Amino acid sequence: MTATYPTLEQMGITSFDSISRYSLRREVRADVLKVYYRRPSGSFLSRSKKFTFARARTNVPVEFQKTEAWHKLEDTSPILRQALAELQALLQPAEVPAGDDVAAQDTKQQLLADLAHMEQVMKAKLDELRRQIEALS
Repeated sequence: MTATYPTLEQMGITSFDSISRYSLRREVRADVLKVYYRRPSGSFLSRSKKFTFARARTNVPVEFQKTEAWHKLEDTSPILRQALAELQALLQPAEVPAGDDVAAQDTKQQLLADLAHMEQVMKAKLDELRRQIEALS
C-alpha cells in the first residue's frame, strides 16, 4: 500500500485505513493541510495531523498582491498537490453520487461537524482557564 501513496508516507502518514477526511485552508503565505483520523474512544493516538506548506515569496508590489490575478499567479507546493491527489484517491467513494445537491449537502454536514468540534474545543479550553483562575484564588 505504501507504493500507492508515496507522498503521504513521506509526510509521515502511515495509517491510511484510519483516515476519515482532510481539510485545506489558506493562511497568509501558507497552505495548511489537516488530515483527520478515525480513532476509537479512549485512544491515545492523535485525531488529526497538521501540515503547513509555505508559498513562494516574490518581490511584487503590495497593491498587486491584493488582486485576484495575484492569487492565480501564486503557486502551491508540488508536494501539497501530490498529497491532495493521493488523499482524494484514498478517500474517493466507490460509488460517485450524482448531482450537486449531494455535494452541497456533504459540504454542509462537514461544516456543521467542524463547527460542533470547534465548540467542544473552545468549551474545554474555557473550562481549563476557569479552573486555573480558581486555583490562583
